[in-house]
Amino acid sequence: MTDPSTHADDSPYYWHRTQRPLQALFFLLPMILLYELGTLIYATDHVQGVTRYIYARSLLRDFFQWLGVTGYYLPGLIVVAVLGGLHLVERDPWRIEPRLYVMMWLESAVLALPLFVLALLLFRQPALRLMAQSWIDALTGTQFISASNAAAATQDGWQARLVFSIGAGIYEELLFRLIAIALLHMIFVDVLALPKNVGATAAVVVSALAFALYHFSENNPFTWAKCAFYTGAGVYFAVVYVLRGFGIVAGTHAMYDVIVVLLQTLQPPGE
Repeated sequence: MTDPSTHADDSPYYWHRTQRPLQALFFLLPMILLYELGTLIYATDHVQGVTRYIYARSLLRDFFQWLGVTGYYLPGLIVVAVLGGLHLVERDPWRIEPRLYVMMWLESAVLALPLFVLALLLFRQPALRLMAQSWIDALTGTQFISASNAAAATQDGWQARLVFSIGAGIYEELLFRLIAIALLHMIFVDVLALPKNVGATAAVVVSALAFALYHFSENNPFTWAKCAFYTGAGVYFAVVYVLRGFGIVAGTHAMYDVIVVLLQTLQPPGE
């Protein structure tokens, strides 16, 4: 008898396998490598010794340094360790499935589209231009750590912004979804003894608000429209995370950021 789990194009199989930690890890490994290598190539001034990082990555690095664990590649290794550890706990088969990862990228691209609809509803016309500039401001603002010159982040080219987009997908989702939602759920349900549905909803909302506030800086000042957009995006990413897992939500976030950067880069000058 044929094992139905061997058919990678079967939708129930795809829905299940894409949420497995090992498959999320294999899906995200190229993104992690692209980000870490990309920062060395496109976001590093080798003369001045200046390297800029996604702020979420720096927060993770600083937290573990506070615990006494250090290392340049520690944030990326955290992703590998968390997903690898979950895989070992679940005792899932060790299996590399290339077709699955292609389908995950296609799904991530499709799931990125509703955020453009949200931008149209909030910003009206010219929505895409305002939304793109708002997101670019967040990507090139003080959300990056610079060894000696924070202002240099605003001068990055499109290659660096694409690298930052990939990093945002990985490390912001790790911080605000995988870690924050789990901790908040534990506080609301296990410590405060709230009903599970209430605790889960509160965890999503609080993590989304934190995600929104995280994006504001001197280069990207607070407005209510942008706050609503970032919060809505945070809630949306949380729903994707709960329903589709960490791999898909990180891919969706990265794909959305990449599309925004490309829209801004391909926009004719003066428009």
